[in-house]
Amino acid sequence: MRPGPIIAIALFSALPTPSLADRAAGDACAAGLPPPSQQIYSATVASKPAPEAARSIVVAETKRMVRAGVLSPLKARSAAEAAGRCLALITK
Repeated sequence: MRPGPIIAIALFSALPTPSLADRAAGDACAAGLPPPSQQIYSATVASKPAPEAARSIVVAETKRMVRAGVLSPLKARSAAEAAGRCLALITK
């Protein structure tokens, strides 16, 4: 079985939904992330997602990075979750 569907399901259920309320807190958090997580965070924030769309953007960006060989399937979930923790700060 390909890891893509498993990653998508795991990420969808694990990540918070951001609404861009406190961008400075999220950006400060993201500054300390590894590069793949920073890229996921940046791509999600740049698309100015509605709260219900943020998770799908994180999943899509993570899957894109895996397909491009930028991120290994084994590290995809942890990278997305790290980005998600910073995205969650935006909602506070």
